[in-house]
Amino acid sequence: MTGEIPSFADVEVELTRFIRRVRVTSMRRLERIDPKLDYGTFMFLVGIVDAGDDGVRASELADSLGVHKSTASRSVALLERMGLVRREPDPDDGRAQLLIAEPVAVTGIATYREDVSVRIAELLSGWEPREISEFARSLARLNAGGDTLA
Repeated sequence: MTGEIPSFADVEVELTRFIRRVRVTSMRRLERIDPKLDYGTFMFLVGIVDAGDDGVRASELADSLGVHKSTASRSVALLERMGLVRREPDPDDGRAQLLIAEPVAVTGIATYREDVSVRIAELLSGWEPREISEFARSLARLNAGGDTLA
């Protein structure tokens, strides 16, 4: 063995480093939405905000995030106590409820995303436009293939 790390291992190491860095940075920004908001609950909030005015069922959100329904239930209850989410009856199913983001949550997520966009622009400021396009295409390809890893 030559001691060289295969390129796929290099990718894994760098992705892991980047994901950790993003998560730490994200945690600092989450306090602006609510000081009690943790990263896992934030992921639920993003899903609810992204559902828009139509809302989303907690079970659909749990499925999309790949978590157990009990985890979704605890996170949604916390978001409700924080005043970031409300429940409304599902007009298509009287037994079900839809989760709707409160305006303060929508504004908080929009601000969070603007901050992240600025930070990414700063990170890539020294890159050529061709490199940024190639990087974006590569990330999209990686994400598209990521579903097969589950």
